[in-house]
Amino acid sequence: MEHLLRKYSAQARTREASYVTSNMTRHIVENDLIGVGAGPANLSLSALLSTARERGLTSVRAAFLEKNQAVFWHSGQIFPGTLMQTEFYRDLVTPIDPTNRFSFLNFLKVNGRLDQFFCSSTIYPTRREFEDYFNWVARQMADVLFATNVHSVDYNPETNLFVVEVENETQPQWRYESKHIVLGCGAGPKSTNASLSGRVVDVSALLAFDFPNSLRRVLVVGGGQSAAECVNYLLDQYAETETQITWVTSETAFRALDISNFSRETYSASYTSAFAALPKPYREKIIHDDRSVASGITPLVAQALYQRLYRLKYFTPPGTANPSVHVQANTEVLEIRDEAKGAMVTARSLPTGQTSVDVFDCVILCTGLDDETVFHSPIIGAQLK
Repeated sequence: MEHLLRKYSAQARTREASYVTSNMTRHIVENDLIGVGAGPANLSLSALLSTARERGLTSVRAAFLEKNQAVFWHSGQIFPGTLMQTEFYRDLVTPIDPTNRFSFLNFLKVNGRLDQFFCSSTIYPTRREFEDYFNWVARQMADVLFATNVHSVDYNPETNLFVVEVENETQPQWRYESKHIVLGCGAGPKSTNASLSGRVVDVSALLAFDFPNSLRRVLVVGGGQSAAECVNYLLDQYAETETQITWVTSETAFRALDISNFSRETYSASYTSAFAALPKPYREKIIHDDRSVASGITPLVAQALYQRLYRLKYFTPPGTANPSVHVQANTEVLEIRDEAKGAMVTARSLPTGQTSVDVFDCVILCTGLDDETVFHSPIIGAQLK
């Protein structure tokens, strides 16, 4: 990291000072590095650069452009009490710079929570607290610009610079030019049915969803962490009802996240450096083969939910109103139609090929994220591919 920062510093010193010119409402700002988005990845880079400047290691001029007013990290599905899938020390800075003042532990100390966090005997903070931590860091970053919408990214071969066009309320037309660009704009839902009015919702927007008044039957689609947390949330919300929850996945099983010791090295600095040097086809093979390292249900959540379903099934007193959960793997959802009587779902059994049609009051899609749905530029895409 220090070597990289010194390299960028040398480039910055050989370039003319940052300038701003004005022509009517257009302003041009030159930087060494532009980050599109201020989520965890780019926020980490901003924090590390800020500390490096304080220590005299770099003079890189950077700007991180974020369309939202603050850091919203899966806010639409931060269910009460949901925990991080990684330990607290895998924060924005600690794995690279353990003495950095923008660490999660320092966030706890500054906010008077450190002793109580230690006494809680957990290494997994809640997601809500980690989102608070992200915003605590972001508020201290002068180069993180919120409410700034990037509407185009281009590349000028004559100047060898990326050109980023942005808009915000106070700066209607700004252009950033930079030799380096970092895309950290997150991902959007893979689901294409989330726009069906009143019946279908992606889990990323579940907390803001207006559920039908009488929720008798609900379908949860997906076999990962979000789906498991969604089922838990529904069990909490409809604890004293007879709501029927059907949970399906096209996978052969509801798989656990691989957090074993050797697999965790996937996120080490040495592994990522070696991975980056591999040919692209082999990198893609590794991503496919090792998907359980990044996708799956954490053992804590899987165990707690399984035990909860066991108690519901075998220890619910007769005559007591409680929700029921039907869990089904090897099931592919083919179509969802919004009709007057409900969401008409056509599904197929993968082992037999037989199809079935059923009606639900609500369908919740937990089918993952797609990096290409949030930010797309043909030129950037061509450069990266």
